Amino acid sequence: MAEQANIPRKPLWHSGMTLPALLAAALWLGGAHLLTTNVVNKHNIDRVRQASQQKADEYARQLQGFFGQRQQQLATLKPPQVSAIRTGTSAVTQASVQYFTADQLHVGAGSPPLNFALVDLLKRSKQEGSQKPEFLRDDNNQWQLYSARPEADGALLVAQPFDVFERELAKLDSVSGNIQIAQQFPDGPARPLWNASTHSTGGDTTSAAVAGSYLKVSFTPSTTFAAQHRVPALWIYCVAAIGLLATVFALWKLVPADGGAAPWEKGGRRGGSTVKKGLSKQDLGHPPQPKQSTSTMVAAAPSPAPAAPQAEESSARDLMRTPSTEIPAHVFRAYDIRGIAGEEINEPFAYQLGRALGTIALQAGQKLLLVGRDGRNSSELLRDCLIEGILESGCNAVDLGLVPSPVLYFACAKGKNANSGVMVAASHNPAEYNGFKIVMNGRPLADEQLRELHGIMQSVQISSGKGSHSAQDISAAYIDEIFNDVALAGQPNIVIDAGNGATSRLAPELFEQLGCAVEPLYCDVDGNFPNHAPDPSRPENLQDLIAAVKSENADLGIALDGDGDRVTLITGSGRIVWADQLVMLLARDILARNPGSDIVFDVKSSRALADLVTQYGGRPIMWKTGHAPMKTKMLETGALLGGELSGHIFIKDRWYGFDDGIYAAARILEIMALREQSLDELLDSLPQMVNTPEILLPVAEQDKFALIDRLRSEGKFDGADLNTIDGLRIEFADGWGLVRASNTTAALTLRFEADDEAALARIREQVASQLHKIDSALVLPAG
Repeated sequence: MAEQANIPRKPLWHSGMTLPALLAAALWLGGAHLLTTNVVNKHNIDRVRQASQQKADEYARQLQGFFGQRQQQLATLKPPQVSAIRTGTSAVTQASVQYFTADQLHVGAGSPPLNFALVDLLKRSKQEGSQKPEFLRDDNNQWQLYSARPEADGALLVAQPFDVFERELAKLDSVSGNIQIAQQFPDGPARPLWNASTHSTGGDTTSAAVAGSYLKVSFTPSTTFAAQHRVPALWIYCVAAIGLLATVFALWKLVPADGGAAPWEKGGRRGGSTVKKGLSKQDLGHPPQPKQSTSTMVAAAPSPAPAAPQAEESSARDLMRTPSTEIPAHVFRAYDIRGIAGEEINEPFAYQLGRALGTIALQAGQKLLLVGRDGRNSSELLRDCLIEGILESGCNAVDLGLVPSPVLYFACAKGKNANSGVMVAASHNPAEYNGFKIVMNGRPLADEQLRELHGIMQSVQISSGKGSHSAQDISAAYIDEIFNDVALAGQPNIVIDAGNGATSRLAPELFEQLGCAVEPLYCDVDGNFPNHAPDPSRPENLQDLIAAVKSENADLGIALDGDGDRVTLITGSGRIVWADQLVMLLARDILARNPGSDIVFDVKSSRALADLVTQYGGRPIMWKTGHAPMKTKMLETGALLGGELSGHIFIKDRWYGFDDGIYAAARILEIMALREQSLDELLDSLPQMVNTPEILLPVAEQDKFALIDRLRSEGKFDGADLNTIDGLRIEFADGWGLVRASNTTAALTLRFEADDEAALARIREQVASQLHKIDSALVLPAG
């Protein structure tokens, strides 16, 4: 009987299936992922957005009904024939009604008195007819709903408290997501009035305008709402899983159990010859030797290979690894770190600062620090040591390269995953200085935080790790942002004096893209600052620019400091336009579109600035000098504009609120184009007072704050009001004088302003005599 063949049973899995199965899994699951990402998710996003828009429209219609009913109620009101007030009218719930004749339409009339915005509302109703209702704040800073109706001999003003409208808002269905009500006037920013935010967000925010008002309803869907309007993607992965199982079964049926060896492998297996081994990494260091007899091989055994030479550490690296025992406290100023490069600010300092900042950033939930530097001779090495310290703290770093400070601030403001950074720069100080400006979580690190940083640098409580490092150039994005924001007419002829600082390349390129004819002056980066100090607040540093503007018959001269956050402008006739005058021009422009906005300025600024802001319906706020205090105050108050005499100008209107000399100059050019006036003509339109530029009186670094304290306590200024916000500002009826300690140099800062030259001389002499009594060495320069 023939022997039955012994056929081996095929295993459920064998090595030949592994690679094809992995490829099949990648195809099926990858295809499902691509389909989900590119088709299903987009479809779901559109469905959720459409449903959200319908919800926002529904809310808008509901609120429209409220305003429609209210308009009908207002139509029934019968105004008195003379100025009068009625409260609690039955026609309109909780309404206060005032009637004003035409000659009573001015600020202060009525009770409560009219403010600038209400006068504007009443006048528009007289000129253009009935206006949409507006929500405005009253004297108690509470929202009120106002309506104005023109009458034959005047206008009717109706006011209702916000809770009348809030009762209507409570009727909105807030279960589906978060609701926000904002008011936005034409060409103005949206101002939130009310919100109900109790849900985690599940999609994009949609908005709808409320007809018959300036309101906009914004709706952000909750995760539950979004889930109800999405198509589940699970069935795609189920189909992919079924397809994958079918493919694996087919592979099991078709791929032979021997793994599908390649033809050259099968021959070797059959013949029993050895398959050649592939060349390994070790083989590259040991080339094959010719065959020898055993005795020869032993005799010729190679001696051990010499050890690879160790790379020597550079002296700079050794220096950075040496723990710094000298971290001088006095370089930690009020709002930045600044000192003599190589002596007070050196490589160990920068390295230890990087370690400390990386530690602080990680503790604050920040995983990345942006780093920029100016063009000083010491900045590149300090930047390298700083980044090394950041990386060894475990924090990541992105090097922005040689950029002006505003570019770093721009990156922090725009960054989705990073809003903290460090700028290696010393602003307007001479070439031998350097330092660091620090932004953490979008706010400047200053005052007590800098003193705490000093303590961390001296402690051993510093994190360790291994961060990643990359480089990125965002200068083009910064230029594009300004190009898309600022509109100029014609081709202004300008001269730019970059002072051999960090703006030398960027500023001319930006203004050329804006359409200007640019004549560069000292626009080569040179850390020695060979032509003049990089400080545009000093008249002696502006003389070359004035001469160039006149010789080129230019419309404007732009002077920037060493890192681009300060600016001074020169008119076509060669007049210096100080920063407080620039703030007046910008305030007049911004308040025209945003009445009632806050404007912040420093104690060195002109009294005329506060008067102008008030005249144009804004709220003037005097504050401490310094870029960090100014930024912080603007964040606290929501101000749209800030500025200080030294040249720092902060614009929140259409921009991001940091000090940016380049952008401020572009906005002034835009105002010149809109008004079709030269800078000389704009300057002549401002209030005129007699004043001095900033005066620096050198004193010892350790004495300057004590001298201010003594002047406050011992100085005699009869008939004057004393302002101690920052130093001592002595306010007389016909002028003022200021003495304060500079936070960036070893000096006292002084400035004087008055209605006329005689008053200026009197105030200056009075302040000079009190300083001389305190310290006989304090003598003001002749002026």
